Amino acid sequence: MMQKALITGASSGIGHELAKIMAAKGHDLVLVSRDQKKLNQVRQEILQNYKVEVEIIAQDLSEAGAASNLHDKLKDKGIEILVNNAGIGLVGDFFDTDPKGTATMMRLNIEALTEMTHFFGGDFVKKGQGRILNIGSIAAFFPGPKQPVYYASKAFVRSFGRALAYNLRSSGVTATTLHPGVTKTNFFNAAQASNISKGASPYKVALHGYNAMMAGKAETTYGWWNRFLTNIFVRVTPYKLQPYIVDKASEV
Repeated sequence: MMQKALITGASSGIGHELAKIMAAKGHDLVLVSRDQKKLNQVRQEILQNYKVEVEIIAQDLSEAGAASNLHDKLKDKGIEILVNNAGIGLVGDFFDTDPKGTATMMRLNIEALTEMTHFFGGDFVKKGQGRILNIGSIAAFFPGPKQPVYYASKAFVRSFGRALAYNLRSSGVTATTLHPGVTKTNFFNAAQASNISKGASPYKVALHGYNAMMAGKAETTYGWWNRFLTNIFVRVTPYKLQPYIVDKASEV
């Protein structure tokens, strides 16, 4: 019997593709997003094509206590896979952006992901089995002047994921962090990514992440160019030059 998966940010983009991939593999699903209408559409799409159970929950995970409330609803539902995909970006000079928007992004990208991992991952550890997939970004590897807090939030996800994978190494639970680059999703449209037309297929990114999670890998980056940037660029480029280069590249 395939493990039951909980996916946040499941109404579009990588989360939506992960839901379809996991349904095709036979996983029953619990899908979470703020958008009830889109969740209903995703649920109907999956039920029409795959023989799995799909539960949907409309929940804004940036709200205080949301992760705890979600865990209370689902702790007895047999969740064995947690996908922390929900996240937002915010473009602009740090001192010109709305501090409320920045705080919301930090709560969703950092706080909610951490709390979800604590609650559901804690259940996995008690059972001695389970898988966690956190969606990071290649933004985790260098500073981003036009999105300073977003880049920093993904650096947190990367560092947290690495430590988590190490701590879980003999528990029967795995933790994987997936780092996509620019991907053709609503997320990058909302974040005003100028080069989204050259972005990766969300399906291919999602499949790469799913396979890495099932293989128990601690960390993986999608795409050869992204791997070059994160493995070579950050090592050979002086730290003081990195913000300038990233800033100029984001204008292309």
